[in-house]
Amino acid sequence: MLSAALLQLTPLEAAHAGGWWGWDCEQESLTSYWEEQIAGNELSGKGTVCATDNGLWSTMSVKGLTAGNAYTVWWVYIDDPAACADFPLPSPAAIPFPEPADYAGRCGLADFFTQSESGEYLDPLVVYGRMDSVVAKNHRRTRFSGDLRSFTPSSGSQVWMFIFGHGPADHSDKRQLARQLLTPEDPLSGTPHLGIDGRPFGYPAGVVVLDMK
Repeated sequence: MLSAALLQLTPLEAAHAGGWWGWDCEQESLTSYWEEQIAGNELSGKGTVCATDNGLWSTMSVKGLTAGNAYTVWWVYIDDPAACADFPLPSPAAIPFPEPADYAGRCGLADFFTQSESGEYLDPLVVYGRMDSVVAKNHRRTRFSGDLRSFTPSSGSQVWMFIFGHGPADHSDKRQLARQLLTPEDPLSGTPHLGIDGRPFGYPAGVVVLDMK
């Protein structure tokens, strides 16, 4: 009977049901970022990251995405949050809207562009990579998920699930649609493959920040 009950649970439910499988899970609410200013919707939802024997497992449920728009979700890893810059990006050109207050403690967008001692952006504090993507439908909620296999986060580190908005999905140009679903479309992340200068670019739409125990 116990085996039958376990089979009826989702991975998330099982992870929280007495710590079966040795999973260590953290869950937090989503912070809406620039989606309201750009697309007119305030995002809400929750995200969960579990540290397992095989790596990290994640799921995030989001309400408020704009139907027909493309979105990507990115793993963000900060090994030492105490080393964060503790200030937002200073350039209005680089950050058109204010950062939400205290969404990640002292960490923020500035830590994606940490300067080296020589003043070059060669060794940023933040490490990130793509987790999932979708062209939003008319559903009430959209679910994202992903795995970061063979990785164990440090105790006290932060893991984010960062949603980037990319505007209306371009189904007439599959190369551009691939950029919308596979890249941040941010030239600062790496021109030309991660963002083409002068082309539509992604924007931070929302984020879930988890402090790993």
